[in-house]
Amino acid sequence: MVTATNDKTRDAARTRNAILHAAQHIFAEKGFTETGVRDITDRAGVNQSLVSRYFGGKLKLFEAALENALDVRIVTDLTRENFGKLVVENFILSPANRTNPLPILLGAVADSEASAIALRLLHDRIFGPFRDWFGGDEAVVRAARFMIVSTGFFTYRDQLPLAPFVGAVDPGLRQWLETEFQAIVDG
Repeated sequence: MVTATNDKTRDAARTRNAILHAAQHIFAEKGFTETGVRDITDRAGVNQSLVSRYFGGKLKLFEAALENALDVRIVTDLTRENFGKLVVENFILSPANRTNPLPILLGAVADSEASAIALRLLHDRIFGPFRDWFGGDEAVVRAARFMIVSTGFFTYRDQLPLAPFVGAVDPGLRQWLETEFQAIVDG
């Protein structure tokens, strides 16, 4: 009897994760307003009613999907001594299974509720922790500088692909990025 309960729990967790990951991909591809619950459940291979059951609706699913994608630790867990080199390596060689939250964030701007959620999560899950990680008098400015440079990189690599960012990054550009990120950390 315990096994049946554990199997149901595992199945529920797998179903919830399948919906969550499908939502991340669809919200990134189509934006919040163009995404329908059916798009997500078709990709996840589940019944539409499960979105309400596990998340309470499309807006709450969007919030959960974005929150899951925003993980500041992929940057703040890096050592400060080689930060510039490590963060650029991390960005350029980012694993295929890691969700880039930028397209999800950008896809939220057309909807006032989704945009408010995105802004709150961006502040709470990324900007605030960066500010705290940098610390000191210039923490807010340093966190903002980091976000500007990294958002610019991802925008021109993934959203509006410019030749210098696609494929192997030009060594001169890579060196500049490493130096810039290290300077932000070093103050």
